[in-house]
Amino acid sequence: MNSVSSKKSDILLLVVRIILGIIFIGAGWAKITAMAGTIGFFAQIGIPAFLAYVVGYGEFIGGILIVLGLWTEISAIFLSIIMIVAVYVVYPMGLQSVMTPLATLGTLLAVIAAGAGKIAIPTKFLKKNTTTPTTTA
Repeated sequence: MNSVSSKKSDILLLVVRIILGIIFIGAGWAKITAMAGTIGFFAQIGIPAFLAYVVGYGEFIGGILIVLGLWTEISAIFLSIIMIVAVYVVYPMGLQSVMTPLATLGTLLAVIAAGAGKIAIPTKFLKKNTTTPTTTA
């Protein structure tokens, strides 16, 4: 892949991460700020109350990590599990209900496959210098 194509891919991957992260930050924040309602909804569909906290905070923190490109694949795997459960839970409600979690799952799988790209916190700020100094005699 040439450098222009690589740069475009990294920029597009960053845009995908930002959009995906915003979706999860918003969804997580909505659950966290209305935890009583979230617990009530989870109870209605047979999910234990403690999982409301796991999902709410997991979506919120996972979304932030994906935007930053920090532990991207781990966050995307965790969020994929949440989306698989969401698809399973809403599947009986019809295709209209399944489309959003299914599309989000597909995007998460693409991020897992591609990784964070070069425009990410670990790459920009945490990566060690791997060049070996050369000496001249």
